[in-house]
Amino acid sequence: MKRLKGFLFILFFIVTCAANAQTATKATWDYPVKPGMEQWNRLETEQERIAVLQVPEEVLATLSPDDAVRLCITFPSFGHFTAWNTPQEGFAIMLSRYNILRHLLSRKDAGGSLIAAYKDAGMSGFRTLPYSNEIWSLKLFYLELLLSQKEILQSLTPDEKLELMTEARLKYLEKISNEKFASLPEVLFSFRIMASILEVEEYPELMVSSNREAITDFINSGWLSDKEIPIGEIGKMTENYINSKN
Repeated sequence: MKRLKGFLFILFFIVTCAANAQTATKATWDYPVKPGMEQWNRLETEQERIAVLQVPEEVLATLSPDDAVRLCITFPSFGHFTAWNTPQEGFAIMLSRYNILRHLLSRKDAGGSLIAAYKDAGMSGFRTLPYSNEIWSLKLFYLELLLSQKEILQSLTPDEKLELMTEARLKYLEKISNEKFASLPEVLFSFRIMASILEVEEYPELMVSSNREAITDFINSGWLSDKEIPIGEIGKMTENYINSKN
């Protein structure tokens, strides 16, 4: 009996250690090859570069909401959306290429973690999160681009939508008061979040607005178009939306 107990104890120890090691591996998985590395420089084709940025399916299957958001925020080629005509067109291309982005948009539980990361983002970088702040303005715009996706917004609870709307308005006000951002047209990324929430909510003021077509074009592209964007009207709708929920 003592031998059996000893065997069971050893077996339990081995299984527990293996499980803990597996959990740790999944929780700390990171992109093994990134721009700037020697291995990256040896890649000869775009297909090879796309391939090394895929997250293994077994890792995707076990990601927590926080880890899914982490792998999107730390995605090595996060700035590729700038290579196309509009931010949304660029993001659509990225979505077709990289499985971590498709994974995030397919989840119904990651919105809160994404909002928390957004609230942690200041005008110079993340305040507490241990992520790189390199090319910070572009990374902040990328985070806002993620948050303005309809799949993300539709997954949010009413309280989360209000929280995000409030934070997007705050970010816009911070940007226009900051010399690093005030002159950049990308300050409109904050406004796109606001407008996108209003559209997802089918907010009555937006539904009957004479500028709805221009606002819809802005939401769909994420960028300036031939139609003037009614920033003042979107701001007023946002204020009314927030007041109606408080």
